[in-house]
Amino acid sequence: MVKTIQQLAEELNNALTHDKRNDAQEFVHLKDGSPSWMTDVVRSVHGDKLPDDTVYRFIERCAEAIANSDAQEGPIETIDEIEADIYTHDLTAWLHARADHIEYLTQALEEFEAKEGAQALMIAQKIQIDEVGQSLVSELVKIAKEQEDA
Repeated sequence: MVKTIQQLAEELNNALTHDKRNDAQEFVHLKDGSPSWMTDVVRSVHGDKLPDDTVYRFIERCAEAIANSDAQEGPIETIDEIEADIYTHDLTAWLHARADHIEYLTQALEEFEAKEGAQALMIAQKIQIDEVGQSLVSELVKIAKEQEDA
């Protein structure tokens, strides 16, 4: 049986779980025993980066949105509707999470000409959400195609 992108996203979303580190910081990861295609997808979405809590969190948000999307709405349109955090604390925590997040902020300032700090941070975070979401969609399309060809 060939699965839709929405079904694959739902399976991935259901395989993601939350745990706490020793310092009580919460993080998202794949459950033990998850299918290997999920690990491959998560690694591919991370690109050249080592495992990253922010990317995992955005994978979860995107997978949930795709899984719950209307069949008539495409997965990219669904990703486009995901909003950045709105609270300054969450946005500055996101910026602080990795040094390379500053690149997204630079892009927001240069390309979108953000004039206000919180707006620039929201745009910067949204750029990363879109990047993660588009990569996730691409990987899910590839998995669906592989199932179709099998």
